[in-house]
Amino acid sequence: MLLECKDAIGGIKQIVLADWSVVNLETVTIDATEVITALPTEDFYGYQLPTQTGSFEETINFNRDAGTIFYTQTVNIMLQKLTAAKRLELQSVATTRVVVFVNDTNNNWWAVGLEYGADLSTATAATGTVLGDANGFTLAFTHESPKRAYLLSSAPSPIL
Repeated sequence: MLLECKDAIGGIKQIVLADWSVVNLETVTIDATEVITALPTEDFYGYQLPTQTGSFEETINFNRDAGTIFYTQTVNIMLQKLTAAKRLELQSVATTRVVVFVNDTNNNWWAVGLEYGADLSTATAATGTVLGDANGFTLAFTHESPKRAYLLSSAPSPIL
């Protein structure tokens, strides 16, 4: 087998949010290889990310005494520029559960939150201090799941 680590890069390009009450394990189509092949028709809200400002991480958690395994999925992003419209959108996201579709820099799409809905666990708005500092929102979405994140066969659409 060839060494596979030389043809992939880190980071994420964009995220797309969907309402978990509409998009969840009961409303998607998953094939035998556990790839999502169809999503319900829904308005998806997309956010393009500046280069090197987003990450997706999945951690396996094992408890030997309880005999359980589960996965913690975390999506960290930075959205540029503080605006009233973005503030209102994020306020709405904070009060509900969402599915976060993550487009990594290798052009894979991952679904985070299908089982129970991901939560906006932290959100920070910052102006920065000096001219070169970032001005915007830093967000973290988390989800604990009995399964790893699902891969999508294609990008979710339509994206607003």
